[in-house]
Amino acid sequence: MKFTAEPGYFSSFATPGQEALDSTVDDHNVLIAHPDWKQLYDAIPADTPSTQYKLLILARHGQGYHNYSMEKYGVQQWDDYWAMLDGDDGGSWLDAHLTALGKDQVRDTGRTVLLPLVQQLGFLPHRFFNSPMRRCLETFAYSWGQVLASEPHTLTRSGSTTVTNTVIENLRENLGSHTCDKRVPHSEALAEYTDYAIPAASPGTTVNWVYEQPYPEEDALWEEEHRETPDEMDVRTRKGLETLFAHAADPRDKFLSLTVHEGVIKSVLRNLEHPGVKNLQTSKTVAVVVKVTL
Repeated sequence: MKFTAEPGYFSSFATPGQEALDSTVDDHNVLIAHPDWKQLYDAIPADTPSTQYKLLILARHGQGYHNYSMEKYGVQQWDDYWAMLDGDDGGSWLDAHLTALGKDQVRDTGRTVLLPLVQQLGFLPHRFFNSPMRRCLETFAYSWGQVLASEPHTLTRSGSTTVTNTVIENLRENLGSHTCDKRVPHSEALAEYTDYAIPAASPGTTVNWVYEQPYPEEDALWEEEHRETPDEMDVRTRKGLETLFAHAADPRDKFLSLTVHEGVIKSVLRNLEHPGVKNLQTSKTVAVVVKVTL
């Protein structure tokens, strides 16, 4: 399986060979050849027997307690000392939760980015995918909850009040040494998030998290003594992308959502041979049209 980004749709990849954009300076999600999402989506090439095309929305989680603590202590002290601990007097950042600000950030992303996208297309993503980390599970629920609160028919017309989201273990933040990137035991996450009510959506609207089976109880990827290199992460991310596109192999699964981390988004873009998007802030998104060669 081969997957590459297609140029010519967004300002982040307007032309082949483009330099990386600094997302704090330039809007990397500008539609450059189409007036709206509907016309962009309709312009995506048709599939062939050996090739599929997907619209992929990559979303970074909102501010987690670890992000707040890094700002509090400074990057140098964080990297040298605090990141190796489980937390401080203010709380734990082991598999960090979103802060109150982080929840506000992703609600705003839901209202200002995801909702207009869905309103213009007229439907939700055909498949949702997620990192297993708690800040990403919460980001998905709080951001897409804003969409479902405004456009409940996009879900209920399917006869369901449950959103199914496939959790991919390999699509996790840079592994090793930093405890914020260590996953809590699976049973703990299940106890916290099973039948998770989607905030702001109609009562009874929940997320069904679908985990790869068999799913390990303990985190088998994180290592205390070794911090993953970018090359090592790219190999792992590629495995995660292979899993994602295998799950979305049905040609009808053309609009995909992936809620993850800044490091994962960087690695996904490298795997897709897409220009970098620098300084992607918490809760921000990157849109990509992907060509998948089977």
